[in-house]
Parts: sequence; C-alpha cells; structure tokens
Amino acid sequence: MRMRRCVARVVCLLSMVALYPTAAGSVPWQKGPPPPADPRRSSVSDRVAEEMLRLARVKSDDVVYFLGSSETVLIMRKAALAAGVSDRVRFVEGDLMTAGLGEATVVILDLSPDQNLRLEPILRRMLRPGTRIVSHRYGIGAWRADETSPGSDGTTLFLWTVPRLPARTPDIFFVPTPQPIIERMLQLAGVTANDTVYDLGSGDGRIVVVAAQKYGARGVGVEIDPALVGISRQVARDAGLESQVRFVEADLFNVDLAEATVVTLFLSHSTNRRLEAKLKRELRDGARVVSRQFDMGEWAPDLTVRAEDGTSLYLWTIRR
Repeated sequence: MRMRRCVARVVCLLSMVALYPTAAGSVPWQKGPPPPADPRRSSVSDRVAEEMLRLARVKSDDVVYFLGSSETVLIMRKAALAAGVSDRVRFVEGDLMTAGLGEATVVILDLSPDQNLRLEPILRRMLRPGTRIVSHRYGIGAWRADETSPGSDGTTLFLWTVPRLPARTPDIFFVPTPQPIIERMLQLAGVTANDTVYDLGSGDGRIVVVAAQKYGARGVGVEIDPALVGISRQVARDAGLESQVRFVEADLFNVDLAEATVVTLFLSHSTNRRLEAKLKRELRDGARVVSRQFDMGEWAPDLTVRAEDGTSLYLWTIRR
C-alpha cells in the first residue's frame, strides 16, 4: 500500500489468527500457524490500495485502520519507512476479533469471506456513525453495500457507511413480510393506480415497492431507522421507481397521513391501538387500513382473512 506524508494517520491491524474447525464442528478463532494461502487472494497492490482509499473518500484528518493478513507486515513496514511516514503508521499484530476500532473513521479490509462475516457485528457495534468501510474482493455477510466499484485487479471493491442510530428506540424490530403476504394485503385493500399507499414502519421498503410495481400506485414508506431508509431508497433507485415512491425517515406517530388512501401496518397490538385515533382523525373518507397479524382492540375490522402463513389480515375502511 502506497503511503504519502499528506494522508491520514494509519493503523495496520495484521491478523496472526487462523480459523480451524474443532472436533465438535464449531469454528472458534484461536492462535496457530497461518493457514495455507488462498490462491484466489493476493496482497493489495499499490494501485488497488489507492482505489480503496479513493472509494472511502479519505481525507487528511481521517484515521484509517487497515485490517489484513500477517503476510503483508514486512511490505507495509518497508513501505512506511520508504515513504517517510513511519511516525504516522502503527502496526499491531493480533486477533482482529478483539482489536479496538473506536478511533477509526475509515476501515479498509483485505480479508477472507469468513473473517468479514465474523467482523460484521464488531464493526456495527464499535464504529461510529459515518465511518466508512471498504473491502477488497468480498462483501460482509448480508450487509448490503452502499456502493461497489471495479478494482484494477479484476476484483470488486465494496463500500459501506456505518448508519446513524434511530432518533429513538423503534417500537418494534423489523421483520420482513413475505412477497405473497404483501400481495394479499394489497389485494385486500383493493389497491389501484389511483391510490397513495403509506406503509408505517416500512423496513426495507418492500410493501411500497410492490404497490408501485404491481399496481401502479404511488407510495410512501415511513421508517425511523436510517439504515433501513437507506436500503429502501437504494431498492427504489434500482427498480427505477424514484419518481413514484419515497421513503421518509421519521417517527410514524408524527407523519401527516392526509394524502394516504391506503395504510399498511405490521406493527404490534399496543402500537396499533396507539395509532387508532391518529388514523381516524387524519385519513380521508374511504381510506383503507390493512394490518398484518395485529388488530386495533375495540375498533372492529370490516373484514378479516387468513394469510398463507396462518396469520390474520385485518381491513378497516374510514367512514365519516
């Protein structure tokens, strides 16, 4: 990796740890000799290193942590010495799983898929919102990258930005609704191209996207978690639906529902009951509300049907 006097402070965390299966079949991290070289992997070249730093938008005030294998230690030390930046580069050999990453503003990964996967919860927990992560060649489990870029060595470079935390603790945890149940909910509401569908607690945006794709409706997803809002917006961009749907990072209790003609819910009993007065007050005459699994207490639904997974779907129509 090329090092320049003007770049950020760099900390190189070089793994001396190998992954071995135990007799019981688990795969703990433990000290040991390095594993056989993976022929698919190679040290990051100067050119690819520059591409990774460029993808991360590194600035002079950043603190860059490079997480790589012990095979690169001599190369990195020599490069730092030759560039005259050894005072700004620190090398640490040890277990990547226990390394402190709290001061990092950029993390560069040149690891294996297994190592990336094991690092994911650590990166999410330890890194500050806004910290950028770039990985050479491999993704990080199911964590969707914000951006990808081709590397000059024929590999893919992945970029993530650690999301901001929600403004408050969400009322519920996100659980995705399967496609057949989404379609059944929208059918139950009688959605058409003339409707504006609001999904409260929209998660990754799938209900709003299906309403737009299949029925031609306009859609608004309301979600308090910025990470899920980011995913939703990317999905909408990928589907070419940016002019038809939008996603709002907001508390569902604070969003004006006046333009909605359909509202979809998959929340909880208590959240639904808290929403009842708002729905009755803000929705126009004839607007429909569909809830998966949870009713509204004393507010009797107009229709209840059974979904494919055995849960109940409830339909209410606003009448003034």
